[in-house]
Amino acid sequence: MNIKFKTPFATAVAIGVGVIVLAGYFIPGLISLRFLFLRAGLVLAAVALIVGILNLFAVHFRKMAQNDDNSGYSLILVFALIATLLIGFFDMFQSYMFGQPNFQTISWLFTYIQLPIETSLMAVMAVSLTYAATRFLRRNLHTYAVIFFFIVLMVLIGTLSIFTPEVPFLSQIRQWIVQVPALGGARGLLLGIALGTIATGLRILIGTDRPYGG
Repeated sequence: MNIKFKTPFATAVAIGVGVIVLAGYFIPGLISLRFLFLRAGLVLAAVALIVGILNLFAVHFRKMAQNDDNSGYSLILVFALIATLLIGFFDMFQSYMFGQPNFQTISWLFTYIQLPIETSLMAVMAVSLTYAATRFLRRNLHTYAVIFFFIVLMVLIGTLSIFTPEVPFLSQIRQWIVQVPALGGARGLLLGIALGTIATGLRILIGTDRPYGG
């Protein structure tokens, strides 16, 4: 007999698994079942990652075949991805077959290539944020704009170690801003993202919205 699972059944399974995993944090008897579902979710996430990598290859190979304007960037991305995967497989082989320390080459790539790039992007973001605050003051001068500008300025000055010996309280003010209001705002954003993700997932499960390409 050919059984075709319809959308209501899949929706019920998804919601049931989510409720059990959430209840496992509060009910001790569901801990083992929660870990079972989480391990299954990790396997599915790994499969989704492989599918995403294959889709990334397909999209950028198509761009290179069509000689798109950005095909050069696609070539660099594909080359970097293949090189990183090969180096990762080589490190795994060295670790499991010869007992060498884990992932030395990948750690070198992360420390000397990816980390400087991320640091440069953060520096660009700091300059862009300062420039945006300045333009904001020029266009619309009010209390919140002034507060925003001076907070950005104090955080930037407090981060620079060159000013710390002369004005030591700036680093303390910067630390308080980062640890109290900024951290509270970041946690609020994360809670909002989590609630929005849950709401979006429920709307997709019950058929109100359709996922991308669905």
